[in-house]
Amino acid sequence: MPRLIYTFLIALAVASVAVADVFLKQAAVNSNWLLTMKSPWFWGAIVLYLYQIFCFTYVFVTGGELSFVGSLQTVLYALVVIGAGIFLFQEKLTGIQALGITLAIGGAILINLN
Repeated sequence: MPRLIYTFLIALAVASVAVADVFLKQAAVNSNWLLTMKSPWFWGAIVLYLYQIFCFTYVFVTGGELSFVGSLQTVLYALVVIGAGIFLFQEKLTGIQALGITLAIGGAILINLN
């Protein structure tokens, strides 16, 4: 399977797991375990996690390389989750955290260069 298709499937899988994490954060705002488990946000997260598992399994079964999948997953996940933290939950990044994120993303990109 061409790398472009793998990249697309991985992007969908990573987006689903990142959105699922955001859903879990939203479900947990009431700080009550039982209410969190009953939240539609929680169950939405479960569905997205299952979808992510299906996507990654398909990529690996059809010959995806772990090093490519893992590093691309890291970069995309970081971008989605950091963006959600900043824009949806008003979380702040320090300068050193921003530098660390930039270096990590740059390293993951370099790992994938042929």
